[in-house]
Amino acid sequence: MLGFRRVEEREVKLSRAGKLFIVFTLAIGFAAVNTGNNMLFLLVSMMLALMILSGFAALLNLQYLDVRLVPGQLLQVAAHGELRLQVSNPRVWTVWLLELRLPTARAQIARLPGRATVELRLPWRPMQRGPLQLPELRLGSAFPFSFVWRGQRLVLPAEDLPWVAPAAGGPGSGETIATVTSVGPRQRRSGGDAVAALRPRLPNEALSRVLWRRSDWRQGFLQPPGLPVLLREEERDPVLQLDYHDPALAALGHEERLQALRSALDNALQAGAAWCLRLPAGDWTGRGRVGYRDALWALARQAPFVPAPKPVQRRRWWRR
Repeated sequence: MLGFRRVEEREVKLSRAGKLFIVFTLAIGFAAVNTGNNMLFLLVSMMLALMILSGFAALLNLQYLDVRLVPGQLLQVAAHGELRLQVSNPRVWTVWLLELRLPTARAQIARLPGRATVELRLPWRPMQRGPLQLPELRLGSAFPFSFVWRGQRLVLPAEDLPWVAPAAGGPGSGETIATVTSVGPRQRRSGGDAVAALRPRLPNEALSRVLWRRSDWRQGFLQPPGLPVLLREEERDPVLQLDYHDPALAALGHEERLQALRSALDNALQAGAAWCLRLPAGDWTGRGRVGYRDALWALARQAPFVPAPKPVQRRRWWRR
């Protein structure tokens, strides 16, 4: 829960209204000392107590909240996307004036009822492929008077972080791969969806396509069985082979190859053609948009990744 297990550091900031309130309190206190008026002393004490209670109320407002990333998110390099987060309030009373902050984005919740969950979207533009390097994410509250903003830095589980797929390569990169890839011979189609033969199941194919009555269990139950899939006439049309080890990509680096494959994959998506993406981690097949998201996941998870830059810690102005 927030405040006990997933918090690294806390932050306290005075808002503009809080700074003006402090200046006004000091002015009244100076007047009370010079005049000796007991009513002014009472007013100053009430204003100081109001400031302290505002900070405690903001801290109590954040206790026991649960913030999680929505799993299964996929972003793209240099493309404007959204980070989806869920904020849950397990308590029975309502929480007010919540705010999620990133260095360049903010999202606010005016009211979160008890035992309720709300989803927030933070705009974010990743600039590096692979697992998302999420910057400092803070949850704060300025309840009740917006004088003091109490924030807490969140540490989210690494398994819930989104992945970032590579961007498409430069102009013409996808067409270059398409011209050199091998395409299977076109077969004359005898019918619309006739069965041609059996073939082994690919690692990323759905289990609903398996012909279970022809599966091979002779290796025993401790070994994966041989699962056959029906090869239909439409699958014997030309298939665009997008190979990571294609000779046309020999002069490119790792990231440039993935960008070129992404560009060729987008071209196959627009044309609605059948394609087969061959990576060192495995093969992914599809036709048009079918299987396109799985192929993006494969490109995003293809190792090695570019080392993440070390975060620069800001120093206070008096320590520079």
